[in-house]
Amino acid sequence: MRKLLLTALVCWASGYLPAQDYSNAAEQASRLNALVKAYPQTASLKSLTKTNGGKDIWLLTIGNGKTENKPAIAVIGGVEGNHLLGTELAIGFAEQLLKASGTDSIKNLLSRTTYYVFPNMSPDAMEQYFSKLRNGRTGNATITDDDRDGKTDEDAWDDLDGDGKITFLRIESVTGEYKIHPDDARVLIKADINKGKKGKYKLLTEGIDNDKDGLFNEDGEGGIAFNKNLTYNHKTFAPGAGDYPASEKETRAMLDFMYDAFNVYAVVSFGSNNNLSNPIPYNPQAAAQRIVAGLLEPDAKVNGMVSDLYTKVTGTKDAPRNNTTGGDVLSWGYFHYGRYSFSTPGWWVPKTRPDTTKKEKAFTVEDITANYLRWASQQGITNVFTEWKAIQHPDFPGQKVEVGGIDPYAMMNPPYKMVEPVVKKHTEFLVKLASHQPEIDVVNLKTEKLANGLTRVSLDVINKGGFSTHSKLGERSYFIKKIKVAVQTSGKQEVVGGKKIQLLNGIDANGSESFSWVIKGTGKLVIEAGCPTAGNKSIEVTL
Repeated sequence: MRKLLLTALVCWASGYLPAQDYSNAAEQASRLNALVKAYPQTASLKSLTKTNGGKDIWLLTIGNGKTENKPAIAVIGGVEGNHLLGTELAIGFAEQLLKASGTDSIKNLLSRTTYYVFPNMSPDAMEQYFSKLRNGRTGNATITDDDRDGKTDEDAWDDLDGDGKITFLRIESVTGEYKIHPDDARVLIKADINKGKKGKYKLLTEGIDNDKDGLFNEDGEGGIAFNKNLTYNHKTFAPGAGDYPASEKETRAMLDFMYDAFNVYAVVSFGSNNNLSNPIPYNPQAAAQRIVAGLLEPDAKVNGMVSDLYTKVTGTKDAPRNNTTGGDVLSWGYFHYGRYSFSTPGWWVPKTRPDTTKKEKAFTVEDITANYLRWASQQGITNVFTEWKAIQHPDFPGQKVEVGGIDPYAMMNPPYKMVEPVVKKHTEFLVKLASHQPEIDVVNLKTEKLANGLTRVSLDVINKGGFSTHSKLGERSYFIKKIKVAVQTSGKQEVVGGKKIQLLNGIDANGSESFSWVIKGTGKLVIEAGCPTAGNKSIEVTL
């Protein structure tokens, strides 16, 4: 007790109190500005734009020296507004990395690698968590007409039981698709009509059909979702996607920066998509389409290698399957940006075994909600489920209607006390990922004096990294900078054999390319090789 009291007094005296919950937009800005103030030589911060809700879209750049000249990893948090952990992972990574920036290993890392951290791409939506009404919002503050009826935001959520959160309605109905879970009466599961099973309930989000169109809560606050608004496979006109790709200020601001950041070789985003625990397999048919729809085979192998690294570092298992729906960051990062692209939720509810001391039995029907409630109970976590309570509902007169169910945000985000170890593991992963980055070097230099004042110069350009200098899909892009090998002559020197400037699409991991020139003249010249994604290396040659 004395130790706890002393800790509290020290924290109070220093003006610092440990966070008890996820940070809102103002607190995130404070944390980011504190990093720049504490590490001015290593971190810089700028606002790329403000959302329609007036929130900053921050970019934190971490690295030593000229950061734009070093291979870079883009780290993107807040991909989905209801995924609070994604922002915590991005900011927490920056905090832990900079805290260790005085150590030799991190100094070396930041001397050769740049991190571009986008802490929160969905600040409008995320603020809903901190409001008087929690509802798992994913859309920003752009006003939209989701149901295309000429009106905007006319059918929002309604807090029918006044508990400050939007859960669900279950309505007894002979046409219902849902039935009670056989092992947990709190949970509804779909009845399997193919097996002759009948449902008893309809399941809707908590609310009223305000515009009397037969739909519930289909057009409320929360406009465009960032993770539906990007350019690859954009679902135009779908709710939350926007009328066209990159319609939103925050989307365009990130893309404008990224397309000028030629040094980025990998994108790591934190959201519901997951190709880190479950790598995307090579699909020859999809990869061979005119508009490529699957990872090329060498890139699929890289995905598998990075997935193995991720699983080893984080120790995660029982991961959810990847399910990209279009307009998402993961797909854009590979198919349109042409870089290695990875994504993970960072945390999910582990598959829970029954606690025999409490006489729990294995589920006869597997269900993610039932599994979560069992896990929460075993962890001593409360206040994540609203017990079903009967109400009078104006849209269902004479029917039994109950409000309740799993609380918003609960299943996507661990209790805050569990966040720190998750952040530590993902910080370690992002550091180890950089150890595999492509790295150009020039080796095996040879000079051979020929007749008539000529010299033959030969060397090998190698990639010492575990990644290719470019993804195989990126090698096809005219927009991505290629490897440039250039002979810089001076005075009366002249390249009479070989090209003075040569471009390569890429060099595989641990691969090499050989070059040879015949040069007329004497003195010294410089040969330079490199590209933004793998760095540059120059070597001086005496003729």
